[in-house]
Amino acid sequence: MSLVVRTSAGREPTLGELLTHFARTGVSKRLYVFLQLGLPVAFDFGVHGYPRVAAWGIALASLGAWGLADRWLFARPAAAGLRATLTRYARAVTGALAAVIPALLLLELFLRLLGNAPIS
Repeated sequence: MSLVVRTSAGREPTLGELLTHFARTGVSKRLYVFLQLGLPVAFDFGVHGYPRVAAWGIALASLGAWGLADRWLFARPAAAGLRATLTRYARAVTGALAAVIPALLLLELFLRLLGNAPIS
């Protein structure tokens, strides 16, 4: 798998372009692995009281589901009907989860590292 991603404007690719490229051209087995490992990790750590690790598992599973939905829609560009519409909605929801959860967790980590401000 090549790390070179071509863009139309000759500029550096964005993270979204890179992820879309790898989801569409990579081995689909990796996307299934993300989905199949993320859900059990999220459930197991969530049950045992580790919500942050469970959130990372949900984000990983969402990334796999987003990649599979994007790959299916890319393979069928003229797809119409209920299945295509549901797949588009699933791609949007799982993509949002895969982006928002890590952003919130990293923000929370940053704020924890800042510590408590002294009371003046």
